[in-house]
Amino acid sequence: MTRLWIVRAGAHGERELAAIDQSKLFPGFLEVGDLSTCADRDAVLAHLQEVMPEEGKNRLRSFAAQLNQFVNRIEVGDVVVMPRKVTNGVAIGIVTGDYQFDADSDFKHSRTVEWKEESLPRDTFKQDLRHSFGAFMTICQIKRNSALERVQAVLETGTDPGALLGKQGQAPKPLSVNGAEDDEVEAEDYQTDIEDIAHQQIISLIKSEFAGHALADLVAEIMRVEGYTTKVSPPGADGGVDILAAGGTLGLGEDRICVQVKSGDGVTNHDVVLRLIGSVSNSQAQTGLLVSIGGVNAVAQKELNSNFFKLRLWQMPDLLKALFRTYGELSDETRAKLPLKQIWAPMTGVT
Repeated sequence: MTRLWIVRAGAHGERELAAIDQSKLFPGFLEVGDLSTCADRDAVLAHLQEVMPEEGKNRLRSFAAQLNQFVNRIEVGDVVVMPRKVTNGVAIGIVTGDYQFDADSDFKHSRTVEWKEESLPRDTFKQDLRHSFGAFMTICQIKRNSALERVQAVLETGTDPGALLGKQGQAPKPLSVNGAEDDEVEAEDYQTDIEDIAHQQIISLIKSEFAGHALADLVAEIMRVEGYTTKVSPPGADGGVDILAAGGTLGLGEDRICVQVKSGDGVTNHDVVLRLIGSVSNSQAQTGLLVSIGGVNAVAQKELNSNFFKLRLWQMPDLLKALFRTYGELSDETRAKLPLKQIWAPMTGVT
């Protein structure tokens, strides 16, 4: 029986790019050793009690349930969703291999996966599934509201048909393993990451109100609030320059930035980075800033890393931080398009 799982790649998306590039699932838990011989949750829990003695009992039980799913419950052929942080999308794949442990790897625990979508916009899915994708768990199963059939439909047709009539709220009957019911971690039974849900709603609003070249206007306004004088190129072919920004009186200071803004959902490739490097030189800027809400691919990231003293990258989390940092000083018109209110909420411990 095929099942649907969530496997995250870091609270801040720190393992996402490697997961996509290497066709792997990387759930983290780097302090945990090889779990290949742990046949069930109790065995996993016993190992965790040895390597994480400072953790509380309930937290260890939660970790054990999640890792047992990753090691023993996920099967080849299951469907997996990796909600992404550096973009507002989700990656969807089919599990192709069993659990592996590599002590020499940066990520240690892994399973191979064939990615069918690398960054599908979350608003492809209806609200109930988007909330499930925001569950406060690193590894969990999604059962209710025909979730598996709907994700499969999106892969085939690009459209979420919604909960199937007569099956709303229903979950499959629990499977049995060695006579015990599968009562492990399920997304719908755990708290939702309300910060992540709020961020996704803000991202949808940005994409709607500042589509296309309008995103460059938003970035330029944020930079003006932060003390830069900016010049925005008109819509159309820009030769790799959307914004020129400079500090100092009248914008004549030495802090000169050439900005390229990519507003599409697709990842930015290596060629865009190379054009930005050329634009920095041609415009006599000191630094290049690439704003890409769809993220960058592994080759582009490597080029950015190689040009650390010349280039910077804003992905969606960076754009949100800049927006929140400057929001109170943005124009009335911009704030009317992005009506936001700051709230405070208790923190919940997550992996």
